Amino acid sequence: MCSISKLKSPGLCFDMNSKQRYFCLNFITAFYAFYKIVAKNKRNNIGIIIHIHNMSIIPYIFFLRLLDVKLVLNIHNSLVNFNFLQYNLLKLGLPFFDAIISVSNSVGDEVIRTFPSIKQKAHSIPNGIHIDQLMKVNDLRSYNTKKNIDVIVVARLVKQKNVPKVLSVISECKNLKKVVWYGQGDEMIMARSKVEKGALASVLEFKGIKPRQEVLEAINKSIIYLSLSKWEGLGVANLEALSLPTEVVLSDIPPHRELLSNNNLKLVDLETSDKEIAAIIDSKIVEYKQRGGFLLARSATTRVRYDLRLLVGKYIDVYNELINN
Repeated sequence: MCSISKLKSPGLCFDMNSKQRYFCLNFITAFYAFYKIVAKNKRNNIGIIIHIHNMSIIPYIFFLRLLDVKLVLNIHNSLVNFNFLQYNLLKLGLPFFDAIISVSNSVGDEVIRTFPSIKQKAHSIPNGIHIDQLMKVNDLRSYNTKKNIDVIVVARLVKQKNVPKVLSVISECKNLKKVVWYGQGDEMIMARSKVEKGALASVLEFKGIKPRQEVLEAINKSIIYLSLSKWEGLGVANLEALSLPTEVVLSDIPPHRELLSNNNLKLVDLETSDKEIAAIIDSKIVEYKQRGGFLLARSATTRVRYDLRLLVGKYIDVYNELINN
């Protein structure tokens, strides 16, 4: 819960991003306390916006509507990623929201195609990056050619991230000395098993979940950042990689195409053979020392475009529109 100073009238914004299970007892208790706070502020004529990021909270919006609050929903991923329960909760809940914000144009277009009735209250605001964190890692004053990681992957080990293909592509690369993978997920056991039984055992290290600063440092020390996702919202790790002077290899999917215009990227068709993608990675590893100027310029451009401080202003615009209507 926080007050937002840039709102044009007094108000509170409750940012609800619960990881609790649906109707969990702990959450019901917390919700009751939350209800009391909302009711108290309504009595004091303070406008309230509730911003929701998690489908598990949607069942409660029917009760929140009784309080005459403004409701905002963020959609962070392609609808392909939604399971049966999440999709149907979304379908039932959308009419009750005052604004729906998607983290990329492609996700926004997908949501509008699927639910045309919400078009008038739909907004696309891309994910953003913390410039201060990135500056601590690399201020972009010069290009360091001393890289000690050949390939880095920053992704959950789940179906969406195309884990088997990523492992197969890496195994086809020539002369890799060090590959690191940050993330966890339900395909971790399968991935570890494949790596331990193959040639990657001495090359690839699974790091799990680590502090963001460590991940950014690792990206900065890597020659190649690799993401072959089948679908995405607009991955923050991808934006961070583009904000550091690291070669980036991304799959050709709609949200990644949004990154093309200002970054001179070439995306990889997922139908391309593993050997061909590996050849692209091998060539970038050979040539990266000559591409410092381009990589520094691309990093600076990405930081300007996706600076989180600027994107927050777009959220404030939505809040102001709601709270003053």
